Amino acid sequence: MSFQDIEAGLTHPSRSLSSASSTQDAPFLSLQSSLSLQVFKMNANVQGILKLVDQLGTGKDSATLRKSLHGLTETTRAMAKRGSEDLKKLSALQASLPHQKTALQKTSHDLQLSLVAFQRAQQVSAERQRTVVQGVKLAVDDDQPLDSSFHEDSDPNTLRQAQILQSQLSPHELAYQESLIEEREAEIREIESGMHELAEIFRDLGTLVGEQGQMIDDIGNNIFSVANDTTDAAHELTTAHEYQRKAGRRAACLMLVLAVVVAIVLLAILS
Repeated sequence: MSFQDIEAGLTHPSRSLSSASSTQDAPFLSLQSSLSLQVFKMNANVQGILKLVDQLGTGKDSATLRKSLHGLTETTRAMAKRGSEDLKKLSALQASLPHQKTALQKTSHDLQLSLVAFQRAQQVSAERQRTVVQGVKLAVDDDQPLDSSFHEDSDPNTLRQAQILQSQLSPHELAYQESLIEEREAEIREIESGMHELAEIFRDLGTLVGEQGQMIDDIGNNIFSVANDTTDAAHELTTAHEYQRKAGRRAACLMLVLAVVVAIVLLAILS
């Protein structure tokens, strides 16, 4: 590139193409970064949910704890919905950016793992809430001792929870826990509703992943086709080379015969 070209504002074509490519990738990379951050926060929230769930039905159980658990669950549920929508947008952007296919697949995989972890955390939370509710009902029943012989039909976890409640809580605190049974049951229903919503998200992602899988199959078929074409071409080149090699041998033999004939003719003339 000459100095005059620089003064005229001309740039190198490869740099222009690189700049154009970066401009096209910018929205995809920005959304991918945002989605990756959401996945990171969701994973952190899931760990927080599990820690709070472990404290349900213990001496640390309180209105503040349940409020924190509810808020963290709702926040994570909203992030799951947003993440699903963002992944759809990311997939749409990637349709015009074939080189970002691997990045999309990784982000999709990370989001799915995070959603599975959140779904499992909700299940654990609902199960623990049920155990606490049933445990409270058994613990406040003063007519029968908390012995397995009197509660053969009770779940072992429920019976153990009732024993923990009776040993850790005063009668007044136990009565307070009993007053929260309806509230806890409402929370269980809300968790189950959230799990149904998350199941819908999984179905949407399943469709999206299925479409990605079809694209992967298409790419795989194209690669296989190119490989076959390359193999065929290499075989043809080998055949052509072998033909040329044989043709060269025939030409050498012909030249040798011709040289012998010429030598015989020269000897006959000279003699």
